[in-house]
Amino acid sequence: MSSNHWHQQQAEALYQLNQWGNGFFSINEQGHAEAITDGLHRIDLKKLCEELAEQQLKPPLLLRFSDMLKRRMDQISKRFNIAINEAEYTGRYYGVYPIKVNQQRQVVEEIVEFGADYHWGLEAGSKPELHATLAMLEDVEGLIICNGYKDQEFVDLAMIGLKMGKRVFVVVEKPNELELILDAAARFDVEPLIGLRCRMVTTSNGLWHDSGGDHSKFGLSPTELLEAVSRLRQLDKLDSLKLLHFHIGSQVPQIRYIKEAMQEAARYFVEMRQLGAPIEFMDVGGGLGVNYDGNISGSNSSVDYSLQEYANDVVLALKQVCDESALPYPHIISESGRALVAHHAVMIVDVIGITRRIHETAPQEPQADSPVQLRQLWETLISFDEQQAREALHDVTAYREDINKLFALGHATLSDRAHADDLYWRIISRIMTAMDESELSQLQPGLSSKMADRYFCNFSVFQSLPDSWAINQVFPVMPIHRLDEEPDRQAILVDITCDSDGKIEDFPLQNGISPTLPLHTERPGESYLLGIFLTGAYQEILGDLHNLFGDTHAVHIRMDGDHYEL
Repeated sequence: MSSNHWHQQQAEALYQLNQWGNGFFSINEQGHAEAITDGLHRIDLKKLCEELAEQQLKPPLLLRFSDMLKRRMDQISKRFNIAINEAEYTGRYYGVYPIKVNQQRQVVEEIVEFGADYHWGLEAGSKPELHATLAMLEDVEGLIICNGYKDQEFVDLAMIGLKMGKRVFVVVEKPNELELILDAAARFDVEPLIGLRCRMVTTSNGLWHDSGGDHSKFGLSPTELLEAVSRLRQLDKLDSLKLLHFHIGSQVPQIRYIKEAMQEAARYFVEMRQLGAPIEFMDVGGGLGVNYDGNISGSNSSVDYSLQEYANDVVLALKQVCDESALPYPHIISESGRALVAHHAVMIVDVIGITRRIHETAPQEPQADSPVQLRQLWETLISFDEQQAREALHDVTAYREDINKLFALGHATLSDRAHADDLYWRIISRIMTAMDESELSQLQPGLSSKMADRYFCNFSVFQSLPDSWAINQVFPVMPIHRLDEEPDRQAILVDITCDSDGKIEDFPLQNGISPTLPLHTERPGESYLLGIFLTGAYQEILGDLHNLFGDTHAVHIRMDGDHYEL
C-alpha cells in the first residue's frame, strides 16, 4: 500500500540510489527495486525473488546480472577511447581483469566472452590463476599479465603460454624473478615478454595505501630497475622488456593521488625509453574506485572523480611527457577489477526477526515501595518537557545507573531493573525527538544505535560481506519493495551467526554515513526483503563457510531478447 505523501523519488534520495547505483538500479512505480541490466531492460527484484521462491530458491540469494558485466566493460573501454581520441593519442587501451577479484567460473567465462569485442585480457597472481587464464582466454589479442610472487613453476607455466601463442607478460616484482624468466625462456626456446613493476613513492589515501611507497610488498626500487635494464642489455635481451607496471592500491578515493602516481609513472617510462628499453605498454594497475556510499567526499568508500576523469588523467599524463621527450605513446593497460564487477552482484536477505527497545504495551507506574530512582524515572516520563531535554538525559542516565548498582548489591529486584530499562528507553525516545542530533551525539555517542531496532537477517556477515566486518567497508543497503511507503523504523542489521560482530552498523544515506538504516514496520505473514548492493568484488571469494551455514544460492540472470534467463 502506497503512502500518499511518499513516492519512489524520495526513496531514491534517502538511500542515495542514483549516486551509488550508477544507472544500474532504480525504483519502479510499484515501489520495487529493479536492475537495469543492459541499459534497456529492467528486472523487478521483488518479482524475481518471488519467481525464484517458486523454484525453492529462497534468501539468502546472490543475484548476478551478467549483462551488467558487459555494460560496465563497455563503459570503461569507451571512456578510455574517448580520452584517447580527444587527446589524439596513438596508443591503444587494453582492459585486463584480475581474476582474484571474483574467481567464480561463470563470472570469468562471461568476462572472457564479453571481452572478446574489446580484447579484454586477464591478470593472474598465482599459479592456479595462471592455469585458469591460459585455459580460458582464447582471444589472440587479449593480454595475460602475471603479477605476484613467482617461483620456477609459475614462470615455466608462463613460457608454456607463450609457446601456445598467447600474449603472456611476466612482470618482475622482485629482483630474483628476472633470472627465473630468462632461464625459463632459454629452456622453452621462446622470446619472453618482460615487464617491470616500479615501486612508487606516491601512495594513495585509501585502505590499500601500502601497495605503494617504501613499505610496498612488491615492486623494484630505482636501483633495482637500473640493474634489471643493465642485466638485460648485458645478455642482449633488452628487446624483451615491453611493459612497465605500477599499482598504488585498490579503491583509490581521491583523484589527486592518481594524478600524482601517473606523473611519477610517466617519468619512469621516459627514463626507461631513454635507457634503450623498448617499452610498449604502460600498465597503470588497479585503483579505479567504486562509489559505495554515493558521496563524492573522497572517503575510503567513495570516489571524488568520474570514470571519464580517471581515463583523461591517465591518458594526458602519458601524452604530456611523451610529447616533451619526443617519444612514442605506449599502449595503456588498466587492471580495474573492482570497478568492472562490483555492480553486477546483489545480495538478497530476508528479515526473520525484530527486537525493539520499547514494548508496545503502555508503561506501568512503579509501586509505592519501588526504589526512589524508579519513581524518578516515572516522574520524568509523565512530566517530560522538550525544553529540558538535555537535563532529562543527564537525570535518567544517572537514575538507570543507580538502579543497576542497586541490583548488583541486592537492593533492587530483576523486575525493578526491567521496569527501569523500559522507562529509560521510552524517555530516550522522546529526548531523541526533542534534541538536535549533533548535540545528542556529543553528549552520548552511539545512542541512536543503542535505540535502534535489531532486524535479524538470514545470512552471515562473515561469509557474504567479509569486508564489512574486516575493514569496515560500506555497502549500500535498502529494501527491495515497499519503497513507495515512508520507512517508519530505524534499525541496524544483525546476522544469525553466534558472533557479536555479525552486524552492519554503517549505511550510506542522503546525509552521509548513518549508524542506522530507515526500514518499515513488519507486516504479519509477509516477508521483508533487503538488498545489499555492489557486492560483486571480493566478497564471495573471501567468504568461507562460517558456522557451517553452507553456500549461499547464487543465481545468474542474463537477458535473452526481451526476456531474461536464469
